[in-house]
Amino acid sequence: MNFSKTLKTLLGTTLILLFTFSLQPSQLKAQGVNFETNEGWGLHVTGQLPVFLVASSHNNYSTNGNDQFATRVMSGFNPGGINFNITAPEMNGIQVKGIFQINHHLQGPSVQNAGLFEGRVADIQVSGDFGTVNIGKGFGIFNSSSIGDAGSGMGVGRFGGPDAADATLGRIGTGYTYANFNPRITYTTPAINGFTVKAGLINPEKPSGTSQANVETPLPRLEAQANYLFDMESGSIDFWAGGMLQNVNVVSADYEYNISGWDAGARMSVSGFGFTGSYSQTSGVGADGLIGISLTGTGLAQAEVDAQQWYTEVTYAVQRTTFGVSYGEGSQDANSTVVGSSPDIKNTLAMLFTRHKVTDNLTMIGELQRFTSDAQSDYQALVVGMQLNF
Repeated sequence: MNFSKTLKTLLGTTLILLFTFSLQPSQLKAQGVNFETNEGWGLHVTGQLPVFLVASSHNNYSTNGNDQFATRVMSGFNPGGINFNITAPEMNGIQVKGIFQINHHLQGPSVQNAGLFEGRVADIQVSGDFGTVNIGKGFGIFNSSSIGDAGSGMGVGRFGGPDAADATLGRIGTGYTYANFNPRITYTTPAINGFTVKAGLINPEKPSGTSQANVETPLPRLEAQANYLFDMESGSIDFWAGGMLQNVNVVSADYEYNISGWDAGARMSVSGFGFTGSYSQTSGVGADGLIGISLTGTGLAQAEVDAQQWYTEVTYAVQRTTFGVSYGEGSQDANSTVVGSSPDIKNTLAMLFTRHKVTDNLTMIGELQRFTSDAQSDYQALVVGMQLNF
């Protein structure tokens, strides 16, 4: 199959669809579904359902060494999800919420009626003049501001192969380390002149590669992040910096090391233009940007490996359409310890993307991307899809 010709045809079709939809204004408002009792209890239901058609060509992927072309219907970086926010009556200046999220993933080919369901969030939130405390399962802190990129945050970004299943990777391993959804206890300060600090105790990750009884992680992982939001007349700038630290002890090898990292970044929005820059360094987390897991080996192989993640992104929004370009890298240096070794790895992802709001609830999404890696097959992909928000 002529991938170049197919790519041009699909891209042309996408541009025509986007232009056609841009001629159809909408009066529909995305409000979610709300219920409230006379006693002051509230239920707010929101959600999203993203679906994508992905045409991709993967270099030297087949067993005979040839490229493999595939067209698949799949989930994006965010799977389909529904959120339930249950609000108790406010008492003595304290607001209590129960937050639940249920997610569903579209599967790869040859899998029927087995789409993965999971609960990513089950959280008690207590807030007041003192700030906000979250207890339960929810999103992590380290690199969390970096993850809100416009390119892959609502789209697809990096994915594993022609038959990718479940949610995709976004910019995990090509721009940031994944914060993940873990049981945790966090505290967020009130905003003081735009400045907030969030810190928490996160359930630790036990790196793969040996019996779990052979790995000790006696203390939670400590994660923290400071944000400063500066409002301007024509926009805003959000600066952030954060870090994490966790200890790992491999009993049989009498070997101990730390999973650690720091990050810094900024996101600016001025007169329709957006700019994001993010950089982080980690130890014990490899180029794939997954704590405790390696896509190319075992988690213990990442012990003391030094890695970097960074990306930059520029967007421009005009009326209901956003255009953007994004580039990022994830890399690690070769390293060996008594519990494993890791090679030099570099991942890169370049993307051109567009987002167009057909209605206040429905967004058309397009991506053109090129991915390269020392550990995964290089590929080029065209992504066309939509996301329903409610």
